[in-house]
Amino acid sequence: MKTKWFVIAALSMSFALVRLASAAAEHEHKEGEEKIPATVGGIWAEVKEHEEQLGNIIAGKKLDKVHEVAFEIRDLVNALPDKSMDLPADKLAKLNSNAKYVAEIAKRLDESGDAGDAVNAKAQADRLAKLLQDIETLYPKDALHAAHTAEDAQGYTHHN
Repeated sequence: MKTKWFVIAALSMSFALVRLASAAAEHEHKEGEEKIPATVGGIWAEVKEHEEQLGNIIAGKKLDKVHEVAFEIRDLVNALPDKSMDLPADKLAKLNSNAKYVAEIAKRLDESGDAGDAVNAKAQADRLAKLLQDIETLYPKDALHAAHTAEDAQGYTHHN
């Protein structure tokens, strides 16, 4: 009789572990899978597109999708300094600092989305929008709004 209960308990634990692993995999945050355009203009176009997606996700209360877009924006912004070596040193330093803050906001957006907290997700998205405006001012006028080049269309680099 003890063996029967032991087997039942062992099977129950196995089932619980499989469900837990499945739930964790389902909620896995897809980081580092975004392809990074080859130029600053291409990166910025992607950032702005993702920013719009983030706003739509929050407005639509699809908070379980916030983390994907937030981390994609983070990865794109983190790619800007390496492609912005022609910026003056003070602006490049500010860009690096802002990129770190974007990463922090992405983390907060993820936490807000996970908690189903639409109010905080919106507040974080507003902070992100302001920070992206600040980043835009670091570049010469129209530098970030240059059209995608053929290199961007075909020369994406995979970012991990």
